[in-house]
Amino acid sequence: MVAAFVVGIICGAVSITYVLSTPADVPLFTFQVQTGILLWLSENSRILAATSLSLLLTLGIISIISNIQDIQRMRVCLKA
Repeated sequence: MVAAFVVGIICGAVSITYVLSTPADVPLFTFQVQTGILLWLSENSRILAATSLSLLLTLGIISIISNIQDIQRMRVCLKA
């Protein structure tokens, strides 16, 4: 559990550094288009990248905690 917490803190810091590494008015990625959904993606690339990274980190930490709980349950079943 402590390892999941530490990994979450480290990955959170890395993702914040990634998002804040360029000026706020410069998108993280562009598609060189002027209309449509790709323009919207380009304009909101910072928010989308931050949200995606947060969701991936959350999923990873939840799976680590779930695996730890499964291992603890197996140990209890084997002792009984």
